[in-house]
Amino acid sequence: LARAESSALSQLSGPSWGLLPACLFMPWLASHGGAGQGNLMVMAVMALLMASYDLISFRIPNQLNALAALGGLVLALARGGWSALPDSLLGGLVAAGLMAIFFFLGAVGAGDVKALGALGVYLGPWGAVELFYLTVLAGGILAVTRILVAHGPRGLKNWRVMARGLKLPYGLAICAGALWLVVIKGVS
Repeated sequence: LARAESSALSQLSGPSWGLLPACLFMPWLASHGGAGQGNLMVMAVMALLMASYDLISFRIPNQLNALAALGGLVLALARGGWSALPDSLLGGLVAAGLMAIFFFLGAVGAGDVKALGALGVYLGPWGAVELFYLTVLAGGILAVTRILVAHGPRGLKNWRVMARGLKLPYGLAICAGALWLVVIKGVS
């Protein structure tokens, strides 16, 4: 029993502690603001958690992706009933499908695909396309910044060679795209 308890406590170390307040404030965030604003606020919190994990460990845990997707489905069900679930699921599939293209090209990891898919559940299909577009823009800015930090301005001359071997926590780009979308949608 003591071994199981220590294992459970070790899972709550580091960035995992961020899950506790986020989960406790989810109902408040979902009910805050007008229709749809709560969904975007919860999505933003989940994106921030994903980015914090990715920044620290260069991975986004499956449990966090599953929690985010489940939260989006529950919010869709609560706001629109059973008829809202297909649109929500389609948003997740569209976001994951678009990001999977970059996975197959070797540009992002599987956790990034799952993370964008989980956030797409909050948005529906067209919102997922917007999120993907903003994430890719933020990812380009992040990649250029990363090359500049590692190699200076000369790195941009030969960026393909200079970018090899540089780790890029793409969860930051996903988070930036999600926050950018929240700002565009006018959530206060």
